[in-house]
Amino acid sequence: MSESPVQVIRKATWVGSVANVALAIVKIGVGKLTGSQALVADGVHSFSDLVTDTAILIGSRYWTAPADKNHPYGHGRFETLTNIFIGVLLAIVGIGIGWDSLHALSQEPAAAPGMLAFFAAVASIVVKEGLYRWTLVQAKRINSRALHANAWHHRTDALSSFPVAVAVMANYLFPGLHYLDQVAALLVTAMILKAAAEILWPALLELTEAEADSQIEAKIQQYAADDADIREVHAIRSRRTGSTILLDFHLLVEPDMSVEHAHTISENFKSHILDKLDEVVDVIIHIEPYTCAERVVNPCCDDHSCD
Repeated sequence: MSESPVQVIRKATWVGSVANVALAIVKIGVGKLTGSQALVADGVHSFSDLVTDTAILIGSRYWTAPADKNHPYGHGRFETLTNIFIGVLLAIVGIGIGWDSLHALSQEPAAAPGMLAFFAAVASIVVKEGLYRWTLVQAKRINSRALHANAWHHRTDALSSFPVAVAVMANYLFPGLHYLDQVAALLVTAMILKAAAEILWPALLELTEAEADSQIEAKIQQYAADDADIREVHAIRSRRTGSTILLDFHLLVEPDMSVEHAHTISENFKSHILDKLDEVVDVIIHIEPYTCAERVVNPCCDDHSCD
């Protein structure tokens, strides 16, 4: 039996949580043992991933719940709020890494850490990059934007381990290049902030009721053009709620068509849209007679068949 979306979300999140705890313990322990403050800080960053894991485990219980009396359009906005939380946390982590790096540039260089710190950082990069790719596959499998955001959080952890590995190796080979750690960390900061913006911006657009998909109107128009029973569609509106899209529009049919026939056409068209567009979960269709629409566009028309 295939897994439900909530099962996929929880499995992916629990796998990530276990990996985060293990990596954090290893990096902090090795960092203390070898004298690598950067590795200790990176271990603390891994612990921060647990916060987003917890948010997803809690939030998924709500956004996967079916519509009810108090939430007739479903609970998808809980996923939006979770994405905002992850994006804000990523931004805070990125700013923190950047601030620490700028501050460290003015400090006296510490003693070079042992090579064990290098291997710990490389192990973190490999594990977190693998976790990012696997989580991204799970996110695409169920079309979960929150899981996609958490996948990017895994990648930022891998990126934050990269300057640690570079700094340890550079200090080992060239003791005078101690500043490379801070320079690399600033580059990582920019990448983390970019990831945070890519998570936050769509979520903020959703909260402001922005159009869900710029291409969706063209797709609906094409589907309507392929249906001989539909004369026209207009007033197409879409909005996103979490990982799903709600859609409504006006559908025009011949004015002498029976209500039952028009309803059948609209239901068939709705089923076709739901089958073609995976993200769309509900469609509201307003049926209109075609000649009435012509009279609105052309007031001089003497056709009174709609009276």
